[in-house]
Amino acid sequence: MIRLAALALAFALLPFATTRAEEAPAMHTYDSFDGTPISYQELGTGPLVVLLHGFTGNADLNFFQPGIAQKIAAAGYRVVAPDLRGHGASPYNAPPANWPADAVARDQIALVAHLGDNPYATVGYSMGSISALRWHLLSRNTGRMALGGIGDSAADEFNTDRNTAFRAAINQAMAGEDTPGAKAMLARARSTGGTLEGYLGALSARTYTPADLLATFDVPALVLTGDEDLDNGSGPGLAALLPGATHHTLTGTHLSAVVDPELPRAVIAFLEEGRPAE
Repeated sequence: MIRLAALALAFALLPFATTRAEEAPAMHTYDSFDGTPISYQELGTGPLVVLLHGFTGNADLNFFQPGIAQKIAAAGYRVVAPDLRGHGASPYNAPPANWPADAVARDQIALVAHLGDNPYATVGYSMGSISALRWHLLSRNTGRMALGGIGDSAADEFNTDRNTAFRAAINQAMAGEDTPGAKAMLARARSTGGTLEGYLGALSARTYTPADLLATFDVPALVLTGDEDLDNGSGPGLAALLPGATHHTLTGTHLSAVVDPELPRAVIAFLEEGRPAE
């Protein structure tokens, strides 16, 4: 597992090679539960859909550059995509021990309170999906959940293999070591506006949701993973742990599956399934 996580690290830290037809919307900011400013972008009108990006990324990289946010908005939804705490335009460089418990999930509770609109759905990818599960556990107010790039290892609260590989690369970069992992982390921070301190804090504060708690979820869910993506365990395995969830196979690895055109198509179809007729 450690070897696979280390291999995934080399690829997961590369920026997506995509283009977009228009610039991402302007950033907005709100004060979260502990006063930390969190930034987000908003596009479209209609039922609220919150997009949660992956580790070391930001909303622009994960959702606007591949055109995912634009397609969901064009389908008639109000898309809100935050830069998660410690990432992008939401810097938070407190030492890991000072990160509040479930900070990223609680940021989303504060976000919907700020917006004054309960979410119709939440769409996550990788760390964003892990955070969506925590958010739902705490609030039961995420709406429908589309969970990309995540598998059943998210239900193993004792599994640290993948986190260990990331943490090692961050620590190497912070120590000025000349290693592939360190270089990749530094490049990622430069390209997304993140910081090594923010990444380390977010990683150290990551909390998984065990299977007995996932079994209490009563919300439609769609799990989407690439046919070559086992970075976070089995996608079908996670779907089996969530009551009423289904799995949809994308094409690609953990990195490349997010730019598979099938991802927004499947997500929009899932959103439309539950949308009341107007």
